[in-house]
Amino acid sequence: MKSLINNFPNEVRSDLSSLIDNGGVLRAEKCEHICQLLSISIENLMVKLLPLAASYSKSELSSYKVGAVAQGIDTKGNGISDLYFGANLEFSSLYNSLHAEQAAVSNAWLDGQKGIRSIAVSGAPCGHCRQFLKEVAGNNDLQIILPADSASEIFLPGENPEDNVATIDLSKLLPAAFGPLDLGCEQLMMEATEEGHQLELTRQSDSYLVLQALLAANRSYAPYSSNYAGCALEMKTGEIFCGQYAENAAHNPSLSPYSSALSKMILSMPEFDYDDIARLVLVESPTMVSQKSITTTLLLACNKDVELEYFAADVKS
Repeated sequence: MKSLINNFPNEVRSDLSSLIDNGGVLRAEKCEHICQLLSISIENLMVKLLPLAASYSKSELSSYKVGAVAQGIDTKGNGISDLYFGANLEFSSLYNSLHAEQAAVSNAWLDGQKGIRSIAVSGAPCGHCRQFLKEVAGNNDLQIILPADSASEIFLPGENPEDNVATIDLSKLLPAAFGPLDLGCEQLMMEATEEGHQLELTRQSDSYLVLQALLAANRSYAPYSSNYAGCALEMKTGEIFCGQYAENAAHNPSLSPYSSALSKMILSMPEFDYDDIARLVLVESPTMVSQKSITTTLLLACNKDVELEYFAADVKS
């Protein structure tokens, strides 16, 4: 990451270095400052940041590194919002892999964003990711941004040819889409209410890690199964990273809470080692669906010495 930052002009390296300490998040004021110094648009900046995002990729199986940079919808009055990195994460069972677009959206969601305005990707999103993005708040106007030299003929050149970007609306990439409304769901991912799902543990615990996992479960998105679930992962250094479950109307693109937590950990600790994981807690409201089995499987693929700590929860009566 640091070597890639050195490819940028001296005057913006300090702003970009904040990404390392801020879990792959570049705040709006730094984005605006960089855009002004380099005389570029926010879309151009997002494309220029893609190699940095891709450097977080853990893709030992495919050797195909993908980076994504998402822009939230919460602007600071100047039309620019915070930017969020994401990169692909592969497990030994490929069908559980986390795609870069999912990782970037999860990063924004964990930071409190209520939707996504645009997302830049190294290459055109696969069908899996198009379906995932269809469920995200802001999808009606969501812009997909690519480097112009990797865009297909259906992507439109950016307003400024010097930006070297191409864009397209998600709706054009996924016409006649199947989505939440087809299953009678009017809420979208990232639109959860402040009070959450009002979950309480079925067996009490005053462990801070357990309570953090409960908080993540309360913020999760599970409109189809009510399997509200959250993870809290603690490193040997004491740092804690949380993840939230996100369901999808097409089921398969759903995001597991462990993948969400692990992605945030990787973005925050680029030099991590899976052996540095000390504890993992899963809190969920089990229904016909449960995250326990898949979380155990994914944890074993990373660290066989850590045993999952599991807590069931119910909606408060």
